Amino acid sequence: MSESYAEVIVHDEKDIAGKKLGVCLILLTMGLLLFGAMFQMLFLLIGIVMIPVSFSTLKNRYREYEYLLVSDELDIAVVKNKSKRKKLTSYALSELQCMAPVHSHRLDAYHSNPQLKVRDFSSGNPEHRIYSMIFASQGMLQEVKVEPSEAMLNEVRMHHASIIFSD
Repeated sequence: MSESYAEVIVHDEKDIAGKKLGVCLILLTMGLLLFGAMFQMLFLLIGIVMIPVSFSTLKNRYREYEYLLVSDELDIAVVKNKSKRKKLTSYALSELQCMAPVHSHRLDAYHSNPQLKVRDFSSGNPEHRIYSMIFASQGMLQEVKVEPSEAMLNEVRMHHASIIFSD
């Protein structure tokens, strides 16, 4: 088998509500500090306590998923704040059962299985091309949602053409 390689980096856009919460907490903290400095010392103390709380909510909000396809192995990692990289999981493409767009009817048979475990490593943006990869390993089915590049799709299609669908 020939050596194949593809790398994709996808920005996670799913946590919009968490980002809004962090901004609201920072505004609340600023208001408490201002009100406490002008009128009541208790609000100033509460504002001081809220400083680390509000900034810790924004600390790991920027995430990117990195897909690395080398030969018959798909590695998925998360990059937080463009500085910390952590490997999340690894899949062998020999265990791939089906790969199709998320809303494809070819996945209906797998979605009816109550033991299907879904893991979402996509941006969450419905305008992007999100694919579902169904893996069967150790008697367990997993659906992995990814956003592959055209190069990554071609590499997977080269070795597993009969189970890759683009409809």
